[in-house]
Amino acid sequence: MTLDNLKILREKIAIPLAVAIQLLKQHNGDIDLCIQEFHQSNILEIVNQTDCDKSIAQTYYQKNQYDIDKAIHEINNLQVIITTRDNPKPRNEIGFILWPEKENGEYYKTVKRNDAFIPTSDFDYVKNIFANACEEEPFDSCGHNYYNKEAINRIIQNISNLPTINGTIERFKAELIEWLEDKRNYAYCLVVYGNL
Repeated sequence: MTLDNLKILREKIAIPLAVAIQLLKQHNGDIDLCIQEFHQSNILEIVNQTDCDKSIAQTYYQKNQYDIDKAIHEINNLQVIITTRDNPKPRNEIGFILWPEKENGEYYKTVKRNDAFIPTSDFDYVKNIFANACEEEPFDSCGHNYYNKEAINRIIQNISNLPTINGTIERFKAELIEWLEDKRNYAYCLVVYGNL
């Protein structure tokens, strides 16, 4: 490692001095390897903080010009779409939005976006389960439906027991159950809103 290598590395990427020295020592002064490892380390940091896969982390890291904080913020604000589609992308469509609420009706403030969207065509697969879990009022496809923890448990159990037609439906069920179980751990109630 030479002083020139250190200067070149720090000109190519914004990197703390101590990290630059460590990388140059580790890679025997090879600047390209240092840059590559620096970016890989940042991508892994994004993956760890957002629970996304590596390709999403890399895409948003590059999109945000290698700014870790901006990439993490943008990933955490992505809409969660639970669907049978292979490549879900946010778009304006009819469906159901699910979110957890506190006892006083307030929305939970979390680092990650806390709601999920299910397109109508996919929600039809589980709609009867949600409708049967409505205790006080009939299920409203165009409004708000509220479910307490007991109802959420029944919904999860009934979705688990649904027959699976194919792998796509199995994946949809697994994603929905995982989302519901996570929210059940802290939510006072779950709201399902139809945006028809």
